[in-house]
Amino acid sequence: MKNLFLSLFLVLGVVFSLSAQQSQTVKVGPLGFLLGNYNLRYERTLTEKTSFQVGANFYDYELFDLQTTGFGIDAGWRYYFKEAIEGGYVFPSIGYDFNSTVASAIDDTKLNFSNFGLGATVGYQWVSNGGFVVDLGLGYGYNVNVSKASGFEEDRDLNTGGGVRFTFALGYAF
Repeated sequence: MKNLFLSLFLVLGVVFSLSAQQSQTVKVGPLGFLLGNYNLRYERTLTEKTSFQVGANFYDYELFDLQTTGFGIDAGWRYYFKEAIEGGYVFPSIGYDFNSTVASAIDDTKLNFSNFGLGATVGYQWVSNGGFVVDLGLGYGYNVNVSKASGFEEDRDLNTGGGVRFTFALGYAF
């Protein structure tokens, strides 16, 4: 999966590098690679101060006695305070993810579920003269359970709730 994201990132960078104006970015979250969370984001300018971003992520990691695997997609609209693609921004977003968790400490119960998420982030994106991008942000997101296939007690919703979101992404603008 790492090779797929890296290959896609490189191909997009090469194909669009001939563009004279920087109106698009491709980014990855490098810290996720340490934890088993791989993501790729694509952002494109819509107007002078706005852009649209779509992304996908895959995660597969073990935390204590929980083995978690999942895939998610997300999209959002960015409003930049000065100029699109660079500078301070606000970013409302939506997302959907599919998750499978094995709780080995209990009895190897497999929990399958899907979530719909809403969130908002405030951040700053730097673009160097060479097109290198650094994106930092902090926000809040809330997930709501939309399906649970197996393993859940009927009166508990383990995967609904909110939390802090942190963005750290590196990429290329073209």
